[in-house]
Amino acid sequence: MNYNTLLLLVASYLLAFSLNFMPSIKHPDLNLNIFHLMFTILFIAILILYSKKGIRTLRIFTLTGVISGVLIFMITAFEHTMRNHIILEGISSIQYPFYFIFTTPVFGGNLLFDLNYGTYSLLTSLIYGAVLGLDIYFERKYAT
Repeated sequence: MNYNTLLLLVASYLLAFSLNFMPSIKHPDLNLNIFHLMFTILFIAILILYSKKGIRTLRIFTLTGVISGVLIFMITAFEHTMRNHIILEGISSIQYPFYFIFTTPVFGGNLLFDLNYGTYSLLTSLIYGAVLGLDIYFERKYAT
């Protein structure tokens, strides 16, 4: 395993996370700019490059990213339709760690779409799903 690639992936994640943290919390009140989009694209590109390695940890990370995006979308859809339910408010607290871990680093892409956080989390799950598909493809291609 190449630790330089892993270090580059972690550094790009931390950079994208720290740059997109405040806009992801305060959207739509805080505007996104091109730097948010650039570091989001950088993180996704390094994630795709790292998928060529076929590492199991990346597969778990991207699969959890897909599940978390769908989970956040479903919870926000239920939040908007069923307000003032105590059980739903307890369940909605589950989404915040997933949102910060998986959606915040790629939130700069919302500059192009300007979606609410639930819908953009669903789009994020498609991004992680594409990386997961590439990871599985490269593993099968290089396994033979």
